Amino acid sequence: MSYQLREATLADLEKIMVLEEASFGSDAWSKANMKSEILAPHTFYLVAEESDALIGYAGLSKLAKSNISDIQTIAVSETERGRGIGRELMKSLLAIAID
Repeated sequence: MSYQLREATLADLEKIMVLEEASFGSDAWSKANMKSEILAPHTFYLVAEESDALIGYAGLSKLAKSNISDIQTIAVSETERGRGIGRELMKSLLAIAID
């Protein structure tokens, strides 16, 4: 695995939106919605990076005191699909949800 997973920050918003729009077209979330998601205290977003390029992201929502989590979204750049990046993002979010 030559890419790295890390927690998303607001500084990632522009790159996330490029991938969001490329992946989901007219169903893409708005920039305002994505910003709210990244900043919300009940969500956790990860990004996958390789050589300063954002190649994937995924988000989890879990309300405080709840034992239920929800995968909000997951996307991997079309050129990077098939490398297991989506699977690693999903596994990481599941581990966070269990914790």
